Amino acid sequence: MPDTLHPPAAQSLRFSPRAVARSESANYHQGEDIRLHLVVRGHQGHPCLIANDCLEGRWGEELRLPLSPEEALSPAVQVAFTAMGIELALAGAAPVAFRPGLPVPQSLVTRHGPDIEAQIGAVPAARALAASPMAGEGVIEAAASLPGTGYRLLLLRLADPALEESLILAPVPLRLRDATGLAPAAPAWICALPEGQGLLAAVESAGDAPVSGAELLPPGRAPVLLVPAHGQAQAMRPPASEFLARLAQARGPAKAELGRLLARGFTGRNTLSWLSAPVGMSVARLLPTPEGLLLQGWLSDPGNAIAAIRLRAGEKTWPLRPGAWLDTEAWDGDGGRGFLAHAPFTTQQGTTRLGEAWLDVTLATGETGTLPLPLPEPLGIAPLRATLAELGALPEALLDHAFGAVLGPALAAWQQQRLARPMAVEERVFGAPPEAPRASIIIPLHGRLDMLPVQMALFSACRMAGDEIIFVLDDPPRREAALAQAQSAWERFGLPLRLILPAESRGFGPASNLGLRHACGGVVVFLNADAFPQATDWLDLLVAALAEPSVGAAGARLLYPDGSLQHGGMRLEPGPAGWLFPAHPGKGLRPLPAAAEPRDVEALTGACLALRREVAEQFGGFDPAYVIGDFEDADLCARLLQAGLRCVMEDRATLVHLERQSQGRADAEAGRWNLTLLNAWTYNRHWKPA
Repeated sequence: MPDTLHPPAAQSLRFSPRAVARSESANYHQGEDIRLHLVVRGHQGHPCLIANDCLEGRWGEELRLPLSPEEALSPAVQVAFTAMGIELALAGAAPVAFRPGLPVPQSLVTRHGPDIEAQIGAVPAARALAASPMAGEGVIEAAASLPGTGYRLLLLRLADPALEESLILAPVPLRLRDATGLAPAAPAWICALPEGQGLLAAVESAGDAPVSGAELLPPGRAPVLLVPAHGQAQAMRPPASEFLARLAQARGPAKAELGRLLARGFTGRNTLSWLSAPVGMSVARLLPTPEGLLLQGWLSDPGNAIAAIRLRAGEKTWPLRPGAWLDTEAWDGDGGRGFLAHAPFTTQQGTTRLGEAWLDVTLATGETGTLPLPLPEPLGIAPLRATLAELGALPEALLDHAFGAVLGPALAAWQQQRLARPMAVEERVFGAPPEAPRASIIIPLHGRLDMLPVQMALFSACRMAGDEIIFVLDDPPRREAALAQAQSAWERFGLPLRLILPAESRGFGPASNLGLRHACGGVVVFLNADAFPQATDWLDLLVAALAEPSVGAAGARLLYPDGSLQHGGMRLEPGPAGWLFPAHPGKGLRPLPAAAEPRDVEALTGACLALRREVAEQFGGFDPAYVIGDFEDADLCARLLQAGLRCVMEDRATLVHLERQSQGRADAEAGRWNLTLLNAWTYNRHWKPA
């Protein structure tokens, strides 16, 4: 059961070998915050006791205490909470301060792993920390940049208390040392903390590299050398909020200046409520991509008081509004209107981390509030779907701006990034497929699996013993159901099949390309799972059409269940925003008599598309830039035509296509049209005439 500690208090902890092996942790909670988190794990190949905290949902910077191999088997640590702060002491070692700039709360709730032994420990004397060994003339307990100000904040402790007292009277020159060397001297504003706790200082410094030393230059005396505390090579870098908590205890003429500085900078808080106008903002979704950051959320500004919204990271700034900003039809229920915004910020730019980025909201009066950003979305298809689903309807006049300046580059990069990840792929074979098949039928499965046995029943009557059938499951949660359907189909119809089982869903194009990589036939036919042949010679006709070397792709006639025409070839026609969209001439009408020979068309649907395998491999199959299933067929046909190859319709090969039934649950989601628009933007970027 959790226990409650009331500082000053101490605990002696011992991590058993089982606790170490299972990565159990010791935790001290203050409300929803974790004020101290301890766990044993490796760092750069060496065992360490790791100390960290999680304040307002954000993990801080780790403090690592190295362990010997023997200590790491079952380490013991003394944890003390006193008015001086939090101290950690490994067995036989001097105490080390953790987050020295943050006051200890009046009560803490302990939640430790079941194999961590905890006992009441002895509280160290109040003067113990002040009397701890000090190298040189002073130490830097902590140092961190204050985002948005160009200043760094420091917690200092000097060997000479009288000197500490003299430094708070007026700004004192200070030179910082980091990986770039010793910086020029700049005035440091210094306040005194309660007795024995040292000094709180702020000095102008645009860098954010870890501080490895400093020199104080008091007038009329030699420089005072400062080194990181506790023998560390670099000073700890706590969040700026820790310094803010210490400011209330500080004294001296510089306190007001430090207060203004901390109010101006970003300390991890939402300060929009401090503004004079009633504005509100929230960021609900954050997608970091190689092309920048996509933000989705809500904004409330009933008085039109906001002049600008900027993304800030360190000392860098990117304007969002006005700029790459899009108002949407979404509402948050409290008067806030939806928005999407894009900033060309990437975590590859310098050493800036996404956790150090925030939003500045500036009013026409010049007032500025800050808004922290949420944790980024995990890489995958779900955040992309959700972003488009919550977008709502877009006016045609905004499509070029919406996709060209805000959505398109970021989502295209997100798609490329998620597909670039390695993925495990498993294959199951049912029966004995032909060793040198004439054709490979590649069928992605997603959503409805009940059509697999229907297709296999029809294939078994279609003279396909010399062909291979490859199903690609693009719906990993349905793995066991797909295996059962495949086994049942093989047992019932006696027609061999192969089932490809990727570890994640990637969409129609990538799933088809995965099937292509496994195909052995001289011809490959990309086929939807809801397309059913109406005659036994459908595949013979497509293979024969491809015997002509000038033909790059051949398609079959697709009908609706009522016999009306669904697909007899495509052509690209202007649609919303003047973008080109695939059109199906004669769609919904009674089909014309079938042509006696294959006929040329501008494009063919991917619902039934046949190519010679060497051609499909030469062109890389479908372009994976298209998300889930739209426009990749028109794109492949455009590339074939550009290379001088023909696309032909074989009207005598006829299938019934239920159209999007194979997508099941995915197609029922909101945002399908916005997904089509995203793919239309991708297609038109490549193929629309200038």
